[in-house]
Order: sequence, then C-alpha cells, then structure tokens
Amino acid sequence: MTIWKYEESTETHRLVKIYREDHGEGEYMGDMDEESIREMIRKIKPDMNLDQAYGTLAYFGMLPILVTKKS
Repeated sequence: MTIWKYEESTETHRLVKIYREDHGEGEYMGDMDEESIREMIRKIKPDMNLDQAYGTLAYFGMLPILVTKKS
C-alpha cells in the first residue's frame, strides 16, 4: 500500500494522518506492506487497536490518530 504521513504537534497534542493516496499534505513514505504499516501505527500510539486502525486505513484510505500529551 502506498502511504503518505502528515504530522502536526502542539503543546497539548500530536495529530498524525496516514493516507493511502496523495492529498497534498504530508511526507511520502513509500510502498509499505501491512506489517510495516502496523508497526508505524504502534510507534505513534501503542495502545491503539491495530486491527481496527489498519482496517480503517484500508477501507477509507485515511487514518487520523490523535495523541494527547500528558501534562
């Protein structure tokens, strides 16, 4: 699956959007296999349900991940 990753960070949160196609924002990550994509998601948010996250990306073509920073 061809992947692009957009990321923004503030004092309170980190937002990462993973896309299956170019949406004009983000960094081209290349052609990645399922295990590589799951590992990337795991590194962004370790407690995320990987089956659900990968399924969302595969079906909808986009996976937004919001990580709140602890104070």
